[in-house]
Amino acid sequence: MRIALVSAEPARHPHTDELPQRLSALGHTVTRHGHMGLGRDLTADPPDVVHAHSWLSGLAALAAVQHTTIPVLLTCDGLDATEHRLAKRVVGGTASRIVVSCQDDAADLVVAGVPRSRISVVPAGVNTTVFSPNGPVAERAETYRVIAPDEDGIDVVRAALGSVPETELVVAGDRVTPELLRSADAVVCMSRRDSAGRLALEAMACGVPVVAQAVRAFADVVVDGITGVHVPTREPRALAQVLRGVVGDPVRRCTLGVAGRDRVECRYSWDRVTEEMVRLYAKCAPPAALTPG
Repeated sequence: MRIALVSAEPARHPHTDELPQRLSALGHTVTRHGHMGLGRDLTADPPDVVHAHSWLSGLAALAAVQHTTIPVLLTCDGLDATEHRLAKRVVGGTASRIVVSCQDDAADLVVAGVPRSRISVVPAGVNTTVFSPNGPVAERAETYRVIAPDEDGIDVVRAALGSVPETELVVAGDRVTPELLRSADAVVCMSRRDSAGRLALEAMACGVPVVAQAVRAFADVVVDGITGVHVPTREPRALAQVLRGVVGDPVRRCTLGVAGRDRVECRYSWDRVTEEMVRLYAKCAPPAALTPG
């Protein structure tokens, strides 16, 4: 693998309105410090496909390949107001395919004007060897333990846990260890914005049931009543009722956990996700690039 560094000067953070011009410049210029612009680099050694991993890098990639036949594939998560406008620019720049991790994001793109035929859903993956039901388990004090990410919706989880006896709440940061997940009776995800659902996937890989709103990735990842439970509202009382029915029933927890592990192995392992992405590369690449030898 070869990694090329491309300067994005000037160092100051640009205003949103400046981004298209800055990214266009990043795509096809040589900077005063001598770093190659992305377009010059791609022209010198053309790849079969350029894979960008955000709306902003997608704009830079499209600027870089605008005078070539190199296809651009873009992976993105969700759309805020700024990205909604950028999505239209990417479409205008004829990205070959846009990849999202859940059906809700695909629907947002259609609303933004992206043809459905150019959208593919490839979910986030999880390392099923590292995150598994087998291995060390973190210690805990209370009879039951619930883990929830430190993001929007945590206030609802805190309020709900007041009505779930003998249960402690662990508020998780960006990195959650498998040892901690194995110590939980349930993982609760109440965010409206999570497009990847990585914590839910890691919990399911560890055999832990997930309680979540049926939005974004959680609508795809969590099969209601099979691998976890969907909560139709962010009302603390409704969440508390669901949690009491999960943490207090060891047989149900086990059933949901086993099904969650099976679903992750079948659909969300990195091997499976990688295979899907390679197939998309093959669809985007020109036929000559796929000829053996």
